Amino acid sequence: MADIDQIIDRFVDSNSEEMSIALLHALAPKESGGLGHKIVLKRIVDADGWEYDSSLKKITLDSSYFMGDMNVSDMTINLREALETGILKTRASLGSRIGWGSLNVFVGIVEIATGFIGIIVPEPGTTIAGAAVFTLGVNSVTAGFTQLAGANKGNGFNPLARGAGAIGAKISEATGHDKRLGETIARNMFSLASIAVGSFGSIHILRIKGQQFLRAGVGGMPGGATVGRVDMMYGSLRAGDGMTIFNISNNSGQYILRLVTHSGKLVVNGRIVGVKRVLNHETSAKEILKGLIKLCAHGWKAGL
Repeated sequence: MADIDQIIDRFVDSNSEEMSIALLHALAPKESGGLGHKIVLKRIVDADGWEYDSSLKKITLDSSYFMGDMNVSDMTINLREALETGILKTRASLGSRIGWGSLNVFVGIVEIATGFIGIIVPEPGTTIAGAAVFTLGVNSVTAGFTQLAGANKGNGFNPLARGAGAIGAKISEATGHDKRLGETIARNMFSLASIAVGSFGSIHILRIKGQQFLRAGVGGMPGGATVGRVDMMYGSLRAGDGMTIFNISNNSGQYILRLVTHSGKLVVNGRIVGVKRVLNHETSAKEILKGLIKLCAHGWKAGL
């Protein structure tokens, strides 16, 4: 099993001078101008391999896991994470990563689904809103998964926010102001704008004028609920064993895309209203993809 001296040696060898100095400052006694922390090794401490106690000024590292002893490399990585998270405050904690990362993924999936609806619905204004919300959804999912993976010190990568920040920094520098301030302002403005576009865009996509937005039940069918133009989870009167998982309608209440159970199978129905049926009780993933592309192409053209 590795000891503290081996871990510190590996830490200094594998990290930058700045990080090594930060560790020295954290461990040096207060009388010498340090923070007076200590490192303790213990068997199976925490899910992320370390634990930090600010009141006791103690960094506890796992010396083992369920399969055996921790090696020096793993314990060195855990020491760096503890230093960055607990003392330097530059790394997100495991709980924060899981919480915010999962939330970002969930919100992103909802935005992608809503954006897709906006694109396939051939109604004025829904296409542009759908493309915008879909893009925000992909961005949110990317940010969420990279945060869950611990990228960028557990903060994840938000491509659109980084782009906005880079533009803000350039503008700020060109006008003689602080680059970092410009980047921060631009990132915050993007965050506010993305919330507004995601929220109002989704409502615009799903809302049918003159119809209640949220309601229980689906027009005389058994069970179900409705969110705007999307009906969900209601029984089928035609097929005794059938259930509609979701049904997407145009502004006239005519269905465009429908996922249903029929004879014990999940099937997809889709149509370009007044033109042709593109999916008829389809189960093949390849044929379903073809039909969805046709719906997107028609919805994009008609919705612009």
